[in-house]
Amino acid sequence: MRFDPQLRARSPELKEAIGRFTQHLIAQEDEFGLRSRARKDEDRRKFTIAVEAVACNLLMQGLLREDAALAVPLDNNMMWGANRYRNPVYGQHFLGLLDLLERLKLLKRVTTGYRFSRTAKAPSLFKTVTDLGKRFPKVTPASFCREQEPEILVLKSGRDDDGKATLISYVESQKTRTLRRQIKRINDWLLDADIELTGTRTAARLGEEGEVIASYRRTLRRTFNNKSWQQGGRLSGGFWLTMRREDRFRLIRMNGKPVADVDYQQLFPRLAYVRARATQPAGDLYDVTGDGTGRDGWKLLLNALLFTRGPLKRWPRDCSPLLPQLNLKQALALLEQKHEPIAHLFGTGIGFELMFLESELLIAVVTHLFESGIPALPLHDAVLVAEPNAAAAKAAMKHAFCAGSGQSRAFIKIEFGPVK
Repeated sequence: MRFDPQLRARSPELKEAIGRFTQHLIAQEDEFGLRSRARKDEDRRKFTIAVEAVACNLLMQGLLREDAALAVPLDNNMMWGANRYRNPVYGQHFLGLLDLLERLKLLKRVTTGYRFSRTAKAPSLFKTVTDLGKRFPKVTPASFCREQEPEILVLKSGRDDDGKATLISYVESQKTRTLRRQIKRINDWLLDADIELTGTRTAARLGEEGEVIASYRRTLRRTFNNKSWQQGGRLSGGFWLTMRREDRFRLIRMNGKPVADVDYQQLFPRLAYVRARATQPAGDLYDVTGDGTGRDGWKLLLNALLFTRGPLKRWPRDCSPLLPQLNLKQALALLEQKHEPIAHLFGTGIGFELMFLESELLIAVVTHLFESGIPALPLHDAVLVAEPNAAAAKAAMKHAFCAGSGQSRAFIKIEFGPVK
């Protein structure tokens, strides 16, 4: 389970218990002689929110049935990085808190983090002990809430040789303020929306990448790539984004109703056709051979061609087994023949620019829907809405695509969950 520095207590009972626990820890510091003088007001505030964040994460870890350790980042950049992304939970007070909890045998370090590349370090893994839970009331996912990140507008560099991108501390401008207001407005709507996960066991669960899937994780951030405000721009952070498709239909309720997935069909290549000022072809753009075979492989290969710079010299990861009858040269020839109007864009690295257009579309759609009184959860090329609002969402998505592209046709599909 990934440590979430924004996790906080929501219920009055939990807030009160964490307050008592904080005072207990301060008293234990004095007893062990760990401090020579009292903290200043600002240092005390930082210590207090660090205790709350750690306590809430450990309680949530205990609530999940999976036997998962808590992955806590302890690298220097996270603790002391002097830029707009630095989280006040982290710092020397945070490291001291973990050491104190280990000394009190309320926390057990399973492994210590290690550096595995020039720019990346694995987190340290911790597990709580049984005695810790006895100091707090019984909790459910509803006992917690989540504060927005210190910065919801993120700018990253390009990927280095290890495949990692670093955070860029940018200069504030009218553009960044406008972009941030867009996301904050959507987040305010999401916080007020009637969104829940059904079922007692599934009201909180662990995702495949260690993130907690719970309805309190509903605010978003927007990330741009390659040091450019015109590349990338995808939204992330919401609990629904990392859920399995079938689980979204089965578990999410909006205004008490099951959700529908309203999806732009093959949006990336269709945006490439927009960029090429070419007519949108009918049918499935990933069905290269016309019989539906190898569709997932063609999708991987086509998107790789839109992101790569220069000739594609090797198969994208996991692609070759999906097209077993072809070598790479044959597959590229078929793809260029199928999509001749956009073939000149292959190998130009246009993918992140198309991703930006995709994100602009989704933000326009979600904003329009919320302004119309329809809560919507953005996916990368789709929105989730309550089933009765699916037709309205489709109309909004069609208008956004046609108005933005100058084309008269949009390819959109509505999908409902399985009939009970």
